[in-house]
Amino acid sequence: MMHVLFGFLRVAILTTLNIILYILTFRRFLLLEGRVLRGIFRNWAWGFRYQPSKFVDPQTEEGIVTAIKQARRIRVFGSGHSFNEGVISEVTLLSLDNYTGVLWKDAEKKQMAVKAGTRVRDVVDALLDEGWAFEALPSHDAQSIAGILSTDVHGTGRSWGFVSQSVVGLKIINGKGEIHECRPQDDLFKAAIGGIGAVGVIVEVVIQGVERFNIDQEVAVVELSFLEENLDYLLQENDHVSLYLFPFSKTCQINLWNRTRQEQSFLGPLREFIIISLDALLAAWPGNMASYMGLLPSISSLIPRFKKGSNIVLESNEAYNRSIYHLHQELEFSVPVKDIFLVAQRFIRLYEDMYPMGLPYIVFEVRFTPEGHDRTLIGPGQARSSGWIDLVINDSPGFEAYYEAAETLMKEIGGRPHLGKFVQNIDSGYLSRIYGKNFKRFQQLVEEHDPEGKFSNPFTRRLF
Repeated sequence: MMHVLFGFLRVAILTTLNIILYILTFRRFLLLEGRVLRGIFRNWAWGFRYQPSKFVDPQTEEGIVTAIKQARRIRVFGSGHSFNEGVISEVTLLSLDNYTGVLWKDAEKKQMAVKAGTRVRDVVDALLDEGWAFEALPSHDAQSIAGILSTDVHGTGRSWGFVSQSVVGLKIINGKGEIHECRPQDDLFKAAIGGIGAVGVIVEVVIQGVERFNIDQEVAVVELSFLEENLDYLLQENDHVSLYLFPFSKTCQINLWNRTRQEQSFLGPLREFIIISLDALLAAWPGNMASYMGLLPSISSLIPRFKKGSNIVLESNEAYNRSIYHLHQELEFSVPVKDIFLVAQRFIRLYEDMYPMGLPYIVFEVRFTPEGHDRTLIGPGQARSSGWIDLVINDSPGFEAYYEAAETLMKEIGGRPHLGKFVQNIDSGYLSRIYGKNFKRFQQLVEEHDPEGKFSNPFTRRLF
């Protein structure tokens, strides 16, 4: 009982402290970000804490090359926004935190080159200074630009899905210390996108910007029956759609984003901050408490009373991005979009069936990406139109049991795992089965560019 109480208080207090620090630092500092302090590495979710044998944080490209050439084993991290052991190095841990900033700009093409450790929020600011923006973005802005590409991070959209769609060039240093410049049509580019650093360290990213624009963001709470009947229509008629599904509930939250020529709402960013902060606090405090007290089946029917809709016009990055304050874990995978509703219901039922075991509070986030994604070999959204299910659960005692069962179910249905999230029971045999010849080509590129296995660790050796 005491470990459950400790787990509940840990989530609640750290989430609250994260929000307070974010306010006091004028939106520049989040407690829950991966970093090395006094030689100790800690990842974003505080799930991994260890002291690497050697830690390096070079400020130059030459310094990165030297570190790679001198290392026997080396892993790299940007912001440490990871939920698995992929960031753990057997010998040398390389940080890109000091390798940041803009390298050059091309006003005519609206292109900008940035160093790989630059956080997405800082790339956004640099683009805005030029009157540009990302075409679209995923939901978290504290990651490094290289990290977000190495896990092929996605947003949600009818015609847009991945940050890599806004990238026109990469510079990569492989395991031999060789520097390669590549474009989206190159196999090395496709191996780096979603390849979690197995073929080399991304050191430079060339972004294709667009004219900055506003987004009309609408949030509504509806009956599940409405969603089931109208999901195809919602996906066709809106630029971007995502869903929040809840256990023991007949209601869900629909989030819509559409480009607009309307002016931004008065105090829009502040209103958005308040909404996101309240969501995080409600999940961390009453949500988690209700879960452990066995009250979720009773209170889920009350969600519509407390979760109201909203309509705000924001700058595009303010609408797409949200800073994540909540101490949680994530397991995410993709399936063909036609199967998304039935698959989501299976994972909700799995949670409900296991609920008496004492599981922490969970939200099921569903997003969508279009077909034709050809900038990756093993990214979960590769080629097909995909629906994504993110099992977002409080980092409290019991989440491991649910995730173990969820991974088993995911493999049963052939889901493609997001390799930056919780990945404990996936291996190369499974990845070979779901990606086929693309996985074989990926393995060939890993062997070609890292013949000594410098970028490997137990996690990547299990997967690749």
